[in-house]
Amino acid sequence: MPFEVGNRVVHPAHGAGTIIGIQKANIGEASHMYYVIKAISNSMQLMVPVGQANDIGLRRVGQARKLRGTLKQTNAGEIEKNHTIRHKEMLERIKSGHFAEVAGVVCTLLCMSTQRALGKVDREIFNKGKELLAGELALATDSEMRLAMQEIEESLARNTEQEEA
Repeated sequence: MPFEVGNRVVHPAHGAGTIIGIQKANIGEASHMYYVIKAISNSMQLMVPVGQANDIGLRRVGQARKLRGTLKQTNAGEIEKNHTIRHKEMLERIKSGHFAEVAGVVCTLLCMSTQRALGKVDREIFNKGKELLAGELALATDSEMRLAMQEIEESLARNTEQEEA
């Protein structure tokens, strides 16, 4: 499924953005075509090899209705006590780039934060997850990152409150 300029996409590691160009670039003696993606969450531009886009996991931004539905259904998962195992598992889920997986991690960490302060690594994973979710939601809804982040935080907080009740 080739992408075109103007498509809104999600890179599993770097989040949502818009393809602003397709250009040829030389690396050593090899020449390849690249998607040039402007990330929504920062001023970064990504270059993804066209031929490797599927292998990397580049995908189109989800539909707003489906993303919001996923947020409403997301609950905190089992909290692994061993922080090394927990971090590894959560990072794998975050790196998948799948909205539901990232939302599950964020919801679990939000639940943890109501029990005790998050450690440095948990806090970094939590913030990265929220940023990835907000970026995709912002592009799907044509809204600002700030508003999408607010919606993410409110929705997941409601889920956490319902679980605790």
